[in-house]
Amino acid sequence: MKQLAAITAFLISLDLVAAEQIDAWVENPKIVPMGSIRGAKSIVLYRQTYDAQIVIERYPHKVHSAELLFGQISAWLMDNDADRIDGSQATITTEIDILDDSTADIIITIDFVEDVTAVEDLSGPILLNGITYSLAPADIYYAETGDLTASLDV
Repeated sequence: MKQLAAITAFLISLDLVAAEQIDAWVENPKIVPMGSIRGAKSIVLYRQTYDAQIVIERYPHKVHSAELLFGQISAWLMDNDADRIDGSQATITTEIDILDDSTADIIITIDFVEDVTAVEDLSGPILLNGITYSLAPADIYYAETGDLTASLDV
């Protein structure tokens, strides 16, 4: 649930409210086994989807508009959510509970999709098709040079 941790850290870094006024957790997690090869000795073990719940208590909506907060979240998604083309496929729902003339509790729900990868590891705890794996970021190798030849049979 790396995305939830990352966006929560981002919201705290904005310093719009004190860190202790931000709480975040996962709801509705789903796991889809994959087993697809990702790179040298690594696989996508499973894909997980979940709803990230973020609660900001006593948000100073007169000082920082809710639109500013939502704009920051949207921009973060477009810059940081690699599993979506531009963040536009994200489903974001919000609830705002006005507490008084200057503060509100805001609940933000964002659906995330993340691949969980594993790498071959002789002492790894996960056994799949006779190979042991450990959870880890995938090693992805990109070709830096190449040669492409075309053949046309007429």
